[in-house]
Amino acid sequence: MLQENNNHPLDIKSDLHIVRAWESFTDCGEVNSSLTPRRVIHNGWLKSRELGIRPDIQRAKTVISENEIEEKIRTENLGRAGVPVLEELSDCLEDTQHVVVLADSAGRIFYSVGHRQIQDKLENINFRPGGAWSEQSVGPNGVGTPLSIGRPEIVMGHEHYCQGWHPWVCYGAPILDPTTQKIIGAVDITGPVKNVNGEAMALALSVAKSVQSGVSILQFQRREILRELGKEKIKNWPSDGVMILDENGSIIEYNTKSIKQLNLDPSAFLNNSISQLIPSMSESVQKSFNHKRQMELNIQTENQSVKVHIKPVVNGDQCLGTALIMTDPNRASTTKKYTNPCSIRPQSRYTFENIKGKSEKINNTIRIAKAAAYDPSENNVLLYGETGTGKELIAHSIHSESARKDGPFIAVNCAALPRDLIESELFGYVAGAFTGANRHGLKGKFELAHNGTLFLDEINSMSMDLQAKLLRVLDSMEINRVGSVEPVLVNVRVIAAASETIHSAVENNLFRLDLFHRLNVLEIPIPKLSERENDIIELANEFIQNECRSTGRENLKLSSEVIELMKNYHWPGNIRELNNVCVRWVLSVSGNTVNCADVPERLSKTNVINHQPIGVDNLRMISDELIKQTLIKTGNNVSKAARILGIDRTTIYRRRRVW
Repeated sequence: MLQENNNHPLDIKSDLHIVRAWESFTDCGEVNSSLTPRRVIHNGWLKSRELGIRPDIQRAKTVISENEIEEKIRTENLGRAGVPVLEELSDCLEDTQHVVVLADSAGRIFYSVGHRQIQDKLENINFRPGGAWSEQSVGPNGVGTPLSIGRPEIVMGHEHYCQGWHPWVCYGAPILDPTTQKIIGAVDITGPVKNVNGEAMALALSVAKSVQSGVSILQFQRREILRELGKEKIKNWPSDGVMILDENGSIIEYNTKSIKQLNLDPSAFLNNSISQLIPSMSESVQKSFNHKRQMELNIQTENQSVKVHIKPVVNGDQCLGTALIMTDPNRASTTKKYTNPCSIRPQSRYTFENIKGKSEKINNTIRIAKAAAYDPSENNVLLYGETGTGKELIAHSIHSESARKDGPFIAVNCAALPRDLIESELFGYVAGAFTGANRHGLKGKFELAHNGTLFLDEINSMSMDLQAKLLRVLDSMEINRVGSVEPVLVNVRVIAAASETIHSAVENNLFRLDLFHRLNVLEIPIPKLSERENDIIELANEFIQNECRSTGRENLKLSSEVIELMKNYHWPGNIRELNNVCVRWVLSVSGNTVNCADVPERLSKTNVINHQPIGVDNLRMISDELIKQTLIKTGNNVSKAARILGIDRTTIYRRRRVW
């Protein structure tokens, strides 16, 4: 492991040489031939100037969120292989003044371990998870330069173009995809420039090779799983052409119908890339894989026009590849007898404009919800909060702002449906599926929500056996109507809602962990009304005005005493309870002002809101429950939670993986 070495490999003369070269370049725009630095550094400086990067930058930008970081760690090969390798170094690096980071191919750091005090100092320049460290963003450095030139490199002190990085020395090595040999990321070891270490570069190379080996193992496993899932899809679609592509677009499984429908030569088929065989499909296949989205397009062959469904093949949280399904038009027409004759397409009723309030909590919720609405990958969303907090309003708003806004919005309350009917409600049924069934069959909610959004409220009330079926549908975007073995393709974005107890339901094995992660790609906490003290009166006035308008009576005012009571009441029924109280006042108060005498007894017996902050004195006393509570209070912001608790971010990531 790294040993401290205070002997600088450059002598004082050469060290001063690079300082003068940097000063000359940044002041005058050129370097005297006698001062010219190494070619890789000089080229990096020239590129930085061309890109308009300021040499006096002190801090890199943040470009990826905590949720995106967690997604990389949990689902991408680089994260799944790299994090365990870095974790093995964690304890050893605590004894040195170095930090190791893992970055993706765009130079975005998403994991770091090492000396705690050095990590804290590097946070000042945003050299931490979330930071952008490509050479195009911040000039030469130990992450961006190896990614740019495709080989290991050391960047020390004033060799960095940006002044903020001058106190540091970086040893970086690129990580290659074992299959394609393309650069997929980088490992960087960084420490103070005064402690340049001759062993650090060798360690960086070793870590990069270890990560590559881990990626190779994961790729093999993924390919074998994809092959098995592909065979299953081919068996499930006997009447159609089916082709299975890996993450690089190479064909690994197919049936004979797909060759005939696409008019391809069988001899040049297997292990060839779809981009070589049918270039017009390449972009759509890549989008489907990257965004986990089903897509459709028409391909014109010599003989016919073929409609191709492109579906991501998902296993748990991971997209392994894509399936191309060329549906037989004759089979497609026979399924029409099962469709619901109703042509109504329910639309969303609300937008973000309908969400009232200015508190920090609700603004944070709206900010995350808008990010979910504009998410190009259309990931699944999980809303959680107490009953009556407005989860359906948030779901409607996300749909109304999304690319699916012109499609249907279908809401299902999972708790309100009888257990023996919920499967047919969600997935539909064919004629004769059960006694009392519609003689034509009926579409389920998934099919009704095709090309739109399905809102599953109170998802935590769903039985375990139905959870397993829902997970399969989310993975494949194929449903089987009750009474039928023929799969039906659907294109649906799912927004689920649950009470805060869903986390304990997962811990107690009452809700499937794999389904929780499948739904919980974007997690949005909905605050209780008692946490929105400054919004209570605004909401009350809004409800009173709306009810007065609808009943035709003169507007009511709230007395100052009533306002004080309302602010101090804990509102266990949240917004729904507040609305009910306001409606009751409009219907029952005879005067123009609501006074204390008009207030329900429960409001007069106030339960003052508790605003006590969470505190912790000792790391060993921090429980998983405390970490979870803090994550909820910070809107799932790992960095904020770590600062509040006085622990390292990696500790929280490690605990969350155990959960």
